[in-house]
Amino acid sequence: FAPSLAVILAIAGSVVYHLSIKFVPSGVNPFLSLSLSYGIALLLCLPGIYFYDGSRSFQILNWSVAGVALGILGIELGFLLLYRAGGHLGISSFLTNAAGTLLLLPIGLLFFREAFSVTRLLGMGVALCGLWMMMPRK
Repeated sequence: FAPSLAVILAIAGSVVYHLSIKFVPSGVNPFLSLSLSYGIALLLCLPGIYFYDGSRSFQILNWSVAGVALGILGIELGFLLLYRAGGHLGISSFLTNAAGTLLLLPIGLLFFREAFSVTRLLGMGVALCGLWMMMPRK
């Protein structure tokens, strides 16, 4: 899969996700809604097991599967509750993604030996400024 196509898929998925989760009815139990969403996602993923190359062995899997599951649940439940509490569609995603990036950049540098540059440092500063500018004010 080409990196540019993967980025387009991630962006499209994010837009569909945020628009959809914003419209989950407020009276619906969030865990019921997420459970049904996971069930549909499971049904959509199953055919991909046979059409995408790579090992199909459960033995090769590790702790990361549980970590991804916890991350997905945290992201989805967090956004569902954030939007129910009046979070803005155009700001909430940016705030959480920028804050997550600010946390992941030093982790990448320290634990994965990712490259450090002045440009990345300046980018972190710009992201911090953007977070500050977009924070809701009363």
